[in-house]
Amino acid sequence: MKSRIYWGVVILVLLLFGGLMFYVQYDLAQFRKGLKADHEEPKPDDVEVKKKEETPEEVLEQPPAQGHLHEDGTFHEDTPHVPIEIKTPSRDYTPVKVKIPEDLTDPDVKAAWERLEYIANNIWEWGGVPSHRAVELIAQLMPPPDRFSGPSGHSDAEETINLLGELAWSGDPRAAEVVATYLCEGRVGGRGPKNALVEMGVPAVPYLVPYMLDMERRPLLRSRAIEVLGQIAVRHREELGGIVEHIIIPRLEAILSEEEPDYDEGKDAREALANLK
Repeated sequence: MKSRIYWGVVILVLLLFGGLMFYVQYDLAQFRKGLKADHEEPKPDDVEVKKKEETPEEVLEQPPAQGHLHEDGTFHEDTPHVPIEIKTPSRDYTPVKVKIPEDLTDPDVKAAWERLEYIANNIWEWGGVPSHRAVELIAQLMPPPDRFSGPSGHSDAEETINLLGELAWSGDPRAAEVVATYLCEGRVGGRGPKNALVEMGVPAVPYLVPYMLDMERRPLLRSRAIEVLGQIAVRHREELGGIVEHIIIPRLEAILSEEEPDYDEGKDAREALANLK
């Protein structure tokens, strides 16, 4: 009886030892297989599988081409911005036609008129800022309305003055023609347009000289051109060249030589001449 128990225990121990050795051999084989796989290059099929298995978190870690994350973690792709074409304001304009007298014999006087023509054709030489808005205002204000109701579209003096004021101080020398026209044709008056023309300086002179010489115009309106021209001539005498000596001053002297000059025209001519002599 005791021998049977003894042999049963021996057999059980042998079975347990055999099972343990099988497990160790199997585990060692798996370890070697994994170690070999770690040193092998992944096959294309394996790479594709990994790509398919990427989690959303892994995708978000990759920087997007264009886009941004919201506070709640959602991704928003930005719409590509199309560059806006910004057109440079045009400097185009139609110069005033300077009518040079045909009977000129003095070369200095002729040179003065040619200088006036040169200024008319080159108003940008003295600076200025072209703007789209200035072009719009010129189109609105010209031609001047008849009694503030005409093709320009504005129907009352207040609106006209507001538009004219914006244009006058725009820094665009093309405004000179418009402001001179409104002032010297009696559409507007006062210090505002006069001061604006004085600030415009040299480019305004070709538009004012014809009004100063127009003997069919009322003396009051001629006096406006004389007042402004006198102030511009004091500031820019050298740039105007012979225009001061051979066009402006002779006209002032002619007015004061009249037996009974108009009060306004005579007053402005006297003040201008005193500053230029």
